[in-house]
Amino acid sequence: MNGRLAVYLALRSLRRHPTVAAATVLGIALAMLVIATILIVDANSSESPLPRMQTLDLGPLALDPATGEEHQPQVWIERASEAPRAARSLVPTQQGAVREGLSVAAPPPPRGEADYQAMRLAVRLSAVLAFAVGAVIVFYTMRFSVASRARELSLLRCLGEARHNVAGSLIMEVLIMGVLGTALGLALALPAALGLLGAGISTTGRTPSAELVIPWLELFAIGNLGVLIALLGVIGPVRWLWRLPVVDILQPRFLTKTALRQRQPAGFAWLLPAVLGASWLAVRPFVQSWLSVVQFFLVEAVVVVGVAMLALWWVRPLLRGAIRLVEAGLRIVSPLDAQLAGKRMALTSHKLVFTVAAVTLVFALLTALHDITRALKHEIHTWAEAALYPNVFLKRVPSAVPDPQTFARALARHGLLPLRLSHKAGGELPVRLVAAMDINPLRHAQGKPLLLPGGVILSRTLAARFDVTAGDRLVVDTGAAQHRFKVIEVTDEVGYYAYDGQYVDIKSYALFSDGNPLFADNLEHTLGDYLVVRKRDGSWVSEDALQALYPYVLDRRGAFQAYWQIREIGRDFLIFDFVLAMTVLLATIGVTNTMLIQVHAREREFAVLRTLGISRAQIVRLLLVEGAVIGTVGALLALVLGHTVGAVSVAFLDRFTLFEYTLVLSPSASLAISGLALLACTLAALYPALVANRVSSAESLHYE
Repeated sequence: MNGRLAVYLALRSLRRHPTVAAATVLGIALAMLVIATILIVDANSSESPLPRMQTLDLGPLALDPATGEEHQPQVWIERASEAPRAARSLVPTQQGAVREGLSVAAPPPPRGEADYQAMRLAVRLSAVLAFAVGAVIVFYTMRFSVASRARELSLLRCLGEARHNVAGSLIMEVLIMGVLGTALGLALALPAALGLLGAGISTTGRTPSAELVIPWLELFAIGNLGVLIALLGVIGPVRWLWRLPVVDILQPRFLTKTALRQRQPAGFAWLLPAVLGASWLAVRPFVQSWLSVVQFFLVEAVVVVGVAMLALWWVRPLLRGAIRLVEAGLRIVSPLDAQLAGKRMALTSHKLVFTVAAVTLVFALLTALHDITRALKHEIHTWAEAALYPNVFLKRVPSAVPDPQTFARALARHGLLPLRLSHKAGGELPVRLVAAMDINPLRHAQGKPLLLPGGVILSRTLAARFDVTAGDRLVVDTGAAQHRFKVIEVTDEVGYYAYDGQYVDIKSYALFSDGNPLFADNLEHTLGDYLVVRKRDGSWVSEDALQALYPYVLDRRGAFQAYWQIREIGRDFLIFDFVLAMTVLLATIGVTNTMLIQVHAREREFAVLRTLGISRAQIVRLLLVEGAVIGTVGALLALVLGHTVGAVSVAFLDRFTLFEYTLVLSPSASLAISGLALLACTLAALYPALVANRVSSAESLHYE
């Protein structure tokens, strides 16, 4: 191979089309920027959970008569019914994680760790998707760049240049763009990662580490992988070049009806996605009962990916349908524009399939992430409506004791309902006490069973962890005695006190009444240190009412705590916003690059149109219409695929975590994402349209 000639031809091609080359380098750089930034941020994401709460002291430990060792308090569940529960094992779901025989007083294991690791995995996978979009841009750019230069490459072959020299120039061209894009992306990754870490953003939602860690080995590997993918993108064009039909390429071509006739998908292949989807819906309940949560999620994910890949059969029919609609709509306003746009897009629809697929992939991810985020926020809103919004949380001034009569008069005067709480003890059974004289009148008025020393109320999160329902009995064995508590209700309406901490911990508690001998020497003396009040009519508690409750002072309001929780969820998902913003920009660059390549390939066509009297404004409109059609079809497919992926992900989170997630669709958000896809693709066509108007008709029409 003549290396100097290969380098010369590669540099000549890059100089001839600098905008296409720059867009390709930028696409590679953005893909590398996203994944390298995520790797750096992930390496600096703290994995240490928040400090654990003090465990419950159940007094002197009894000695085991068999071994002479101290008997550790144990907890287990006596089921009211032996009917199968939804989740009975620790792996692979967190529901039912606390099994019989665990120590109630031992330090709790790091709860919520699986949730953080699931989020970390999701961040990495979304970064890989951005990397994949960049790879598609490289593959697509090289394929159509070579196709648009078919006459130039054929002339080189006619002049006696060997195939391997021409192929070498293509490989060198891609290598130059791959190295430049990779280097630029890695150079920009460090400041981008520092900006994210400085804003407190991590891949786990926790506070980033104090010391900066650079994963050099991973960055080196991903850099080499980026260059390798760029080189792999040229394999297809090189193979095509090796079989290049020089005579067919150089002979004159005419736009005939035969050329406009598109090859239809073979047989009934377009039915495959629908058949596969219907088959999966039919067998889904049986597969769900056979497999574990993680296994079922993986199988369903594979099915969704398979349906999405097979749905590429629908891109061409949707494109042709959209082209006909656009042509019919434009025919009323401008018949000539309608004729030109319809015929041209019908002729090149097969070239737009990968562009539409890339747009679909990006905006489907955006749609799915919105569905997941909305499900998380909806879960918080549902919990906050019961535990937070109506309540105000107060704490007692140390060593101050309220006068019972003054306190009762203040409550009655302002129409307040009080709940005096104790401290919360940690462990496998996070315990809090409530004053029976406060909670039982309220429960009696609601027609609910009273909370007596032999009963317990569990929060929904703790009940999911124990796999407990109302009617079960919770047994605590101290060695000296066994204490049985009937679960009278599973609810978040009472027992919560607002404090900072891990979401899974602040929602986990078992609420007992005072007067229980098990807690007489440890928690009962703290009863009344915390106070939760709400208005009888559910209205806003005024500052005057709170001041009348002294020596209780305001700690925080439930509405503000709910806002803080939702803001924390939003902050945790900022890392996804960064990935998606870069991916949307990447997809826009890909569409721009695709249309720019086609503009250069259609220089003679535009020149002919100009000589026939077509105005520059009409050419701009033609290309903008093409961009709008790409955006419309991509948006429609993205809505279907994105909501499907969102539904699968939310269903997995609902079964895997200790929380109750439901899919909540938002028509306004779906329209906004579709509008963003349409806008991005239309704007992406604007620059190629301006370039098309700078084409010299005389220069383009002369024969090579």
